[in-house]
Amino acid sequence: MTFVHDTADLTVRRPGDPGYQEELAGFQTGFGRRPAVVFAARSAADVIAVVRYAAERNLPIGVQATGHGLPGASEGGVLVTTKRMDRVTVDAEARTARVQAGVRRGQVVAAAEPYGLAPRMGAPPTL
Repeated sequence: MTFVHDTADLTVRRPGDPGYQEELAGFQTGFGRRPAVVFAARSAADVIAVVRYAAERNLPIGVQATGHGLPGASEGGVLVTTKRMDRVTVDAEARTARVQAGVRRGQVVAAAEPYGLAPRMGAPPTL
């Protein structure tokens, strides 16, 4: 199923749909999640559209980036996943990076390293 908004089509999964469990998959396996609908965002515009969708229906909403958090607010409501938002842009001159919501630290390290830069790290690069 797709959800069409002004800028794109989002993949939508509901309980029982193929891919629903895979979209929920993450590192946190100690707690079950059961959102009524999961949106797979690819851009900030997608996230905005999903937030509006949830607000218009007065539904709780949660966000899952790479699967470490507990998007408990989405229980029975809306979950937006951002793992497809995985772009890193490095401005070597300004010594800054723009990082989308689904990026893992290892991706930032790999993008910054050619410029002799490195992000602050408090966890393994796989997170």
